[in-house]
Amino acid sequence: LKKVDDYNSNYSAPLVEDKNTYSIVMVGDSMTHALGPRGGTFNKFINDLYKPKGKFISIDNYAEGSTNILSIGKQMTTKTTYWDSTFEPLLSRDFDLILIESFGYNPLSQFSTRAEGLKKQTEALDDAIKTIRLSHPHSRIVFVATISPNKDIYAKKITRNATAAERISQAEERIDYIKNHIAYGVNHNIPVVNIFAKSLDKNGDGDVSLINPTDDIHPSFKGVDFIGHEIANFIYENSILPK
Repeated sequence: LKKVDDYNSNYSAPLVEDKNTYSIVMVGDSMTHALGPRGGTFNKFINDLYKPKGKFISIDNYAEGSTNILSIGKQMTTKTTYWDSTFEPLLSRDFDLILIESFGYNPLSQFSTRAEGLKKQTEALDDAIKTIRLSHPHSRIVFVATISPNKDIYAKKITRNATAAERISQAEERIDYIKNHIAYGVNHNIPVVNIFAKSLDKNGDGDVSLINPTDDIHPSFKGVDFIGHEIANFIYENSILPK
């Protein structure tokens, strides 16, 4: 039998049973919440891929705005109400795949140093992965790294009193948390949908067209579609859920 301590070593993905209907659940912050309670266009994109194979994908999005990685336990253990949808506690349900987004847009700035906050992020991921692997040993885990902020415009529309240097620092802090999430996945053999890398422009900054112009933070309509396409294609091309 696997020891509890082994659950934070390299991830060995279980084989998902080949069936006609698969269930996906999502956790994250407002960047994932933006996709909608049933995944929005992500739901359409992934079902367009799997439908010719005679498969249907159901999606429940537990992501919540203004939450950081320390909230992941709450997202997994409490009932979630999202517009007109109510989801039972995530861990009380059966699911085939859980998508864990970085919560990077809500960094742990309350800690005295960025290094300490990143350490707390890693520890929270340790706890979450162990919990999921113990409670749902037959469910797959995939990390999602969302779109990059753009340092030049980050939160410009809603933080008019912040200096350019302050906004750049805020964007860089969020990038550090997203990159730490990616590194955790790579180091633990957890598949990562690296939307972050694909969202960079030719200058290595966040593609402005993917960012909502009303707040310069969240995904635009194009950004939401981009996120949905990237996740759907990754799942399908890597056979995360059997075709």
